Amino acid sequence: MKGFMIAADRSGSGKTTVTTGILRELARTGQNVAPFKCGPDYIDTLHHSRAAGRPAHNLDTVMLSEDQVREVFRVGAFGADICVAEGVMGFFDGIRPDGFYGSSHHVASVIGMPVVLVMNCASTSYSVAATLRGFQVMSDVPVAGVILNNVASGNHEKLLKEAIRMHTDIPVLGCVPRQGELIGSRHLGIKTAFEVDNRYMDRCADLVCEYIDMNRLKELTVDVVPIEKDVQAQDKVCYVAYDKAFNFYYEANFYELQKRGYSIKKFSPLADERVDGADMVYLGGGYPELYAEELAKCTGFLRSVSDFSESGKPVLAECGGMMALTKGIHTESGFCEMAGIFDAECRMMDKRQALGYVCAFNNDYEGLVGHEFHYSKLENVNENYFFNLEKLTNKKLTQDGFLKGKTYGGYAHFHFMSDPTILDIIMERQHG
Repeated sequence: MKGFMIAADRSGSGKTTVTTGILRELARTGQNVAPFKCGPDYIDTLHHSRAAGRPAHNLDTVMLSEDQVREVFRVGAFGADICVAEGVMGFFDGIRPDGFYGSSHHVASVIGMPVVLVMNCASTSYSVAATLRGFQVMSDVPVAGVILNNVASGNHEKLLKEAIRMHTDIPVLGCVPRQGELIGSRHLGIKTAFEVDNRYMDRCADLVCEYIDMNRLKELTVDVVPIEKDVQAQDKVCYVAYDKAFNFYYEANFYELQKRGYSIKKFSPLADERVDGADMVYLGGGYPELYAEELAKCTGFLRSVSDFSESGKPVLAECGGMMALTKGIHTESGFCEMAGIFDAECRMMDKRQALGYVCAFNNDYEGLVGHEFHYSKLENVNENYFFNLEKLTNKKLTQDGFLKGKTYGGYAHFHFMSDPTILDIIMERQHG
């Protein structure tokens, strides 16, 4: 079927803007486009989902096996006319240099996807050809084209194209002039899709239409046979927190819950919605610190999730969701009380506290790979940590996660398809 990956030479080259624009343009011209994102990022997938009008899936070769990544891709591609994936960081940037494990290149190799590189051409000209040549030589997947971004002038464009034509056989599929910031950012990255309107998506699409050869992009293909979801009869319901404060989820996690017989019901903690009637509650990550004062007033939600936890039914809370289950969050404006299930407090910090893939283990479980990224830290902790964490890149050891009955909360995000899986840990545990 039709499909390709938009990758880049480095972070900040403009691949998210380009990918969002391509997705939006394909969708508004009647294409059923399936979006994907390499790696563990949640914010980009929210933008992709909104731009494309269908859920975006993460392709992560660190948390999942290569076969599992192929399964996610095939399920995500079902019913689509074309698949578009966005890479992560620079094309070869992963967790190890041997084979570039966990990189966009690794994912493209696993899926068999042609790659279009977005190159940030600010403050350079002929050297872009050398960079491209190096990418081409080192890649075992086809570099099908390049999009030149941050082009300063018509003369700059001429110099870039001339060098690329003389020293590579990679076609130039677009030249995008330097733009102002299209979307704001904050400590975890760009603003979420909840915080921008459709004008941003359309501006990205207009940019793509004007400067990128969409017809040549749509000619690129990936060799894949999509498959329909294989879900069980759903006789249980999982309440999933989903609003401006909680919206970081892997789409495939919902699929795994459906395979276990759960239907998905989204609810809004910020609207003070309760979890009455749930068989499981799933509180994902997000930005609860931005809405801490509002959340503290949502006593219906806070009390209901506390009562639900006490009843012995499973609760899974990741990062921001875990913060909501502590005694409270310290922000610049003061202390905001939360559900109090875990006897600990969170404090927002100016500097990032953790970023990267981790392996979670204890005396009973090992090899559970997750990802953490947060600016808050725990303090006044009167709970036993459930996991030891070893960062995959530098082997640094930390602790994370609390388990009370069948309620688990921790900073690390886990993929439910991994083996072992966090779902089995909380569901098989006896209450008490």
